[in-house]
Amino acid sequence: MRSGIGIGVDTGGTFTKVMAVLRDGTILRERQMPTRPDAGPRDFVRRVSEAVRQEEAELGARSVGVGLAIAGDVDSDRGLVRFSPNLRKFDRYPLRDALAGELRRPVFVENDATMAAWGGFVVELRRRAKNVLVVAMGTGVGGGLVIGGRLYHGSTGSAGEIGHTAVEPGGAPCTCGARGHVEAYAGSYGIVRLARTFLRGRRSLLNRLCPDPSKLEPRLVAEAAGRGDAVAKRVWREAGRRLGLAIADAVYLLNPDVVLLSGGVSRAGRLILDPVHEVLREQPFKTPFEAARVRIARTANLGAIGAGLLAFE
Repeated sequence: MRSGIGIGVDTGGTFTKVMAVLRDGTILRERQMPTRPDAGPRDFVRRVSEAVRQEEAELGARSVGVGLAIAGDVDSDRGLVRFSPNLRKFDRYPLRDALAGELRRPVFVENDATMAAWGGFVVELRRRAKNVLVVAMGTGVGGGLVIGGRLYHGSTGSAGEIGHTAVEPGGAPCTCGARGHVEAYAGSYGIVRLARTFLRGRRSLLNRLCPDPSKLEPRLVAEAAGRGDAVAKRVWREAGRRLGLAIADAVYLLNPDVVLLSGGVSRAGRLILDPVHEVLREQPFKTPFEAARVRIARTANLGAIGAGLLAFE
């Protein structure tokens, strides 16, 4: 059996992706399985172990380790989840030790945006940019940091949580319970909220694309904006400018080489990137903004890829 593959496990509330990668980020195989959070962490560990063994057997390769990416408050030092809204029964369960005991392989547990940061650093940027902020844009907005070519966790593992940057005091409600966080404007639920707000009393292509406002999603808002709809274009300007404010704060604080936008919402492309760049151009302190490149990741599934790549470190 040949050696030299890493296994990345990207765990969501509904589905878990298991991916086998080479050191350079080449994807060998991937599979998806239901997470089944209500069955609890022991059942999850058993099924992930089975999936990893099956990947190894079908590839004829032994993994160097397993990286586990989870959305939530993760203690990477102890290899457990302090809190994950989609995985309530996993809180404080020793995931790393349980999975390592099953597989007899090194196991690493990180926040999913942190894993995406590592994937972006290695695959997208080829380790050339040493200071990187990855902004993971899905239902919410997460973030991960590579500083000096190494993952940066901060004192509690909470570094990089750009989604909870306040951009509007007393503004829209965030899922964390606070108000005015950038996630509440640029996460998918924030974009949908903006669209519903701006649609009130107005005619829009969105009414035809999605007659039921409860079924609105960012993909439809992007489609309408791409076809010139004024309401949809306003949504992306608002979301992008709020995101730009958060990124501007991060650039002042961290002075990164690259800010990489990833995740489903980032597929809106120039619709969200242009207003971000507009905000950054407005900043009076030019030096850090001229140095920082802000762009959209070309690679999908950076969380799973980064989790697999971390096994090689």
